[in-house]
Amino acid sequence: MRTDRGLDRFITFLDAVVAIAITLLVLPLAEVLTGEQLPAHVADVFTQNAARFGAFLLSFVVIARLWRGHHRMVERVGGYDRPFVLVNLLWVLTIVFLPFATQLAAAYSARDRLAVLVYIGTMALSSVLLAAAAVLIWRRPALRREGVSKEDAFPRAAFLTTGALLLALVLGVAFPRVNYYALLLLLFTGPLDRLLPGRSGTEPLDPEPDQG
Repeated sequence: MRTDRGLDRFITFLDAVVAIAITLLVLPLAEVLTGEQLPAHVADVFTQNAARFGAFLLSFVVIARLWRGHHRMVERVGGYDRPFVLVNLLWVLTIVFLPFATQLAAAYSARDRLAVLVYIGTMALSSVLLAAAAVLIWRRPALRREGVSKEDAFPRAAFLTTGALLLALVLGVAFPRVNYYALLLLLFTGPLDRLLPGRSGTEPLDPEPDQG
């Protein structure tokens, strides 16, 4: 039996897992101050570990924006079924894995193609799964909250973001000099979505509010 309470518990569970994952990002930074020989000056802590701090900030922003997109998506949800639950569980799996991918990106050279593949690939897979969940809501009226039309639920922004991340993955892996800078493509998804005619759907990585 599918009930409103069951849906609320499921969403609360996903939110809790995301909160834990985003908190785990800081653990590698705490290890910077362990050991017998600490840097001579506090400033050296940041300069000598710039890659770690950069990866931490980037991953924090990505997880926060993925969660925000997921939050906006479930605002359109009024029911759930087995495929919807499965896709969301797979999505949260990518969120749980991202702290490891972050540490991997910080520990190895930005020109290490496998590190770039794992890091950007995890983000891209997360966006693909979030888009898949949005498509389910768009295609299945039983999943939509009352008052949300099929047009309202069209996941255009999800498609744009997923496309940008997949392109970033290809560019980052194929061209070592590009590496993680390929993620700058995400900056164009919001403006592009606003320029296109029609109503936008769920927005996994777009920080701007709905314009519909």
